[in-house]
Order: sequence, then structure tokens, then C-alpha cells
Amino acid sequence: MSNMRKMHREQGSAVIWSALLTVFVLLLGSAVWYTSWNTERMAVSYEREAALRLAAEGALAQAVQKVSRQPAGKIERLVLPPQELHGAHRSIVVQVVAVEKDSQLWLMATAEEQDGDIWQRHKIARGCLEKRAKEGGYVYVWKGRSR
Repeated sequence: MSNMRKMHREQGSAVIWSALLTVFVLLLGSAVWYTSWNTERMAVSYEREAALRLAAEGALAQAVQKVSRQPAGKIERLVLPPQELHGAHRSIVVQVVAVEKDSQLWLMATAEEQDGDIWQRHKIARGCLEKRAKEGGYVYVWKGRSR
């Protein structure tokens, strides 16, 4: 009789150990799945942020070229009107505004997602041009980016 009880106890502990092992494997699998899912979301988010930053910097470079070709004093406040760029996943609207202060022209380029999710994503790129005398007038010379 005691052998029979001992066998039942061993079977009961084997069932408990197998149940614990099953729970552990499920938890481990869930952790791996969540890590993979979260990593993918972070990569997509980084890609969106990089696209916005590059769009803002590209618009700033385009505005600098436009301003450099014009004589100083003939710069409109809105250097580049809003333009819609179509990316791989979303539309991005970029525009550049210019503000003249002392003998400098400050440019601010903005890029924002047209159809974002809950969070409105945008990036800003700023730069400065200096007004310098040239024969027959003035010109703007690129001074650099600003943070």
C-alpha cells in the first residue's frame, strides 16, 4: 500500500512540474513575441522621424539656394510655400519661413506629417545667412545651421 501512495505522490508532482514548465514556456514565448513587436514599432517610428528630419533639411537647403540667387532685400517672408511630399508611407508637408534680423536672414524649415496618428510628428531645421556688401548691392552668404 505504501508503494501505491508513493507512486501517486510522484505522479502528482510530475503533473505539477509539467504545468509549471508549460507556464514558464508560455511566459518566455510571450516575452520574445512582445520584444519583437516592440522592436518593429521602434524601427518604424525611427524611420518616420528620419524622413521628417531629412525633408526639413532638404527644404532648408532648397531655400538657401533660392535666397543665394536673389539680391538681398528682395526676400519674401515665406520663402517656400507649403509643399506636399509623398513618401513611402505618409505625406509630408514642408515649408520655409524667413525672418530678417539686423544683417542676418534666419530661415526655419518645418516638415510635418499630413496624416499622422495620435501624435502630430514634425521636425524643424534652422539656418542663418549673413547680409554682405557686394558691388552694386548686397548678397546673402550661408553662415550655418542653428539648433
